[in-house]
Amino acid sequence: MKFKSAKHQGFTLIELLVVISIIALLIAILLPSLAKAKELANRAVCSANVRGIIQSMVVYAQSNEDQFPTVVTPASSASYVNGAGTPTTGVNASAPAVISAMYTTPVQQGNVMACMWLLVLNGQMTPKSFICPSDPLATTPSDEFNTTTEYYSNFGMVSGSATASTSGQGESYSIACPWFNNGTSAVVGSWWNDNAATSDLPLVSDMAPTSGSTGGAAARITTTPQANTYGPYIYNSGNHGGDGQNVGFGDDHVTWETNPYCGQASDNIFTYVTTTTGGSGATTSAQTAVTPGTLPGITTDIAPYDICMLPCRNVSTGAW
Repeated sequence: MKFKSAKHQGFTLIELLVVISIIALLIAILLPSLAKAKELANRAVCSANVRGIIQSMVVYAQSNEDQFPTVVTPASSASYVNGAGTPTTGVNASAPAVISAMYTTPVQQGNVMACMWLLVLNGQMTPKSFICPSDPLATTPSDEFNTTTEYYSNFGMVSGSATASTSGQGESYSIACPWFNNGTSAVVGSWWNDNAATSDLPLVSDMAPTSGSTGGAAARITTTPQANTYGPYIYNSGNHGGDGQNVGFGDDHVTWETNPYCGQASDNIFTYVTTTTGGSGATTSAQTAVTPGTLPGITTDIAPYDICMLPCRNVSTGAW
């Protein structure tokens, strides 16, 4: 007796569409989770970078009268305080020779990124350690030297050149402004010292944002969370999509902060306090955002310190 074999049939169009729809749904569900996992991993790397910077600052201070890395006191105009400056090469210059020149060369005055570059020249860190993997703008580490005997003196040199588009390209982090105005000139603040470093003193963070007065990606309203109507992206660093920033403190612990109000007095670390006197003689204080190219008007040198992170960068355009 012969049995007829069942005729094999393929998928119908409806069955195929159902399968495709299920796969598409699973991908839609999975992709955000993968993106979130990647960002969490990037935050961990960023946190390690911030901690490494602080630890290197401590090592540097131990050989420099307890003072964290600082170039020459800024000029009154502080024209380089937020800019990348002009990285230069020495003529057959060793790293120690470049370090020595950075304390006397006017072009380095007020340049906070030159302060951090001292850690590279001192052999304590590599340029790659200053790149946050979530930073959409600073993606290429700065060149450390042109040849083994010609060392650069700042961030921004990429493939041996510095242009407006690459200036500061290799830097993702900000440090507490090292200087304050004592009424006569700008001098190094007491907080920029290993002896003053405490568990509540912010020293390093993801790149500070520039200020602004309107909404949009480039705006930076840095007053209070309650006054902000544009969402957290407005006043947070741009390194992590505006979700927050890693902040490192004096005892080298690092925390993830969803807003910048983590100063010693729970104030905004991306602003500084200004005091104005009204017609009646009464004084009022307010948080003020940093203007790129100028030195924050920090006028107090007692704890709780008025910490303000520099340099700052426009997240939309990358302008310093």
